[in-house]
Amino acid sequence: MADTFRETEKKILASGIEMRYLSEEHIFRKGQKAEFVFFLKEGSLLMDWPLEKGKSRIINLPCFIGIEEAMDGKNYGCSMKTLVDCKFLVFERKYFLMLMNEFEAATPYFLQKREDFNILSS
Repeated sequence: MADTFRETEKKILASGIEMRYLSEEHIFRKGQKAEFVFFLKEGSLLMDWPLEKGKSRIINLPCFIGIEEAMDGKNYGCSMKTLVDCKFLVFERKYFLMLMNEFEAATPYFLQKREDFNILSS
């Protein structure tokens, strides 16, 4: 399964649009409609969760952000901003959902990545 996930990841990442964000720039705010899924390529982020979770950081760790919201049609559950200049691959929600259907291993791959993010952000 690991090889299948690596191949799936290569195909998916090749289809993202690369964007750069400056330090201290908001990526999204809590309650905002989740229109995009982000893959952090480089940089560090601050996530500001509702009171029970507080704040958490992602520092130089490539990961997907917004998978759960995109899959479930939810609004973003936290606010996120950059701590330094960051580089992302960005996927429009509609396109992201299409990718999930395009590749056989995409759904289990994204379910795993969603779980990885939930562990990372707790």
